[in-house]
Amino acid sequence: MKALLFTFFVLPLAVSLRLQGVAVKGNLLCGGTVLRNTKVKIYDLDRNPGDADDLLDEGYADRDGHFALDGTTRELTEIEPVLYIYHDCDDEIRPCQKWVTIDVPTKFIHHGKVKDWYDIGEIDLKQTFPKQSRSCEH
Repeated sequence: MKALLFTFFVLPLAVSLRLQGVAVKGNLLCGGTVLRNTKVKIYDLDRNPGDADDLLDEGYADRDGHFALDGTTRELTEIEPVLYIYHDCDDEIRPCQKWVTIDVPTKFIHHGKVKDWYDIGEIDLKQTFPKQSRSCEH
């Protein structure tokens, strides 16, 4: 019985989960000055209740403010990738960090091998972003 269940339900579902990912890179600034050691993450947002967002990759901007992330996940439907940037640029002594969300266009989704990087270019985090909030956990 378990073998039949596995053969007809579990195995087809596992095969239908497609490997998908994105690769994102860029340079971070604060008022024109390099912003180093800034936490960056790429996620797949999962809209279904009870389904946690999938962390695809995370890291920090290097001493030149540059970062490059590439990560994958397996999903039945097309992923909805976003880049999160956590920073203290122009934030004085406020608690927690600013949290900027940048949507990654679906044309940059790959299937295990990067074809095109989503290059956000140089972003000065001193400005205010439409999708900006505050996060004490990251």
